[in-house]
Amino acid sequence: ETIVVFTSDHGNCLGIHEKISKNNHYEESMRVPFIIRWPGEIHHRRDDLLLSAPDIYPTLMDLMGLAEAIPDTVEGCSCAGVFRGDEGARPTSQLYIWVDPERPAEGRRGLRTHWYTMMVEREGGEEHVTLHDNQADPYQLENIAPDSPALVASLSEQLNRWLRKTNDPWLSAAP
Repeated sequence: ETIVVFTSDHGNCLGIHEKISKNNHYEESMRVPFIIRWPGEIHHRRDDLLLSAPDIYPTLMDLMGLAEAIPDTVEGCSCAGVFRGDEGARPTSQLYIWVDPERPAEGRRGLRTHWYTMMVEREGGEEHVTLHDNQADPYQLENIAPDSPALVASLSEQLNRWLRKTNDPWLSAAP
């Protein structure tokens, strides 16, 4: 009768991409394990679910039959149906955020889909976009943003939906 969860809040680059920290958009930091076990309720399998940290609380509450107790202010959504094996709505992206507590409207925001990873870095009123095609370039060595304005615009709209949902101060300070 116990739900057991094994996860992490981030991976770690350990020198990959010349980064030594966890606070970046690369696969080594974005991809983290999420293993859930609930004998008799959740069947074992692998899944490519794009689960984000804000989704964990509502998902666990829903699995326990407490969906009605989830406050309206919760920023994530329940993925309990996916864990139960139901077909239906699945997140299409995962949110990436790096915030300097002293300058919350700056820093980095981005998202990861099954195909792409996009990161926008804002500093001093300027923005720089990095976009990786994770299928064609799994090591994320090439920034395709300069050659992909329509794709950047589409992913930026998805990112803005996330930021509106989480009331991120990033939106109010756009250059």
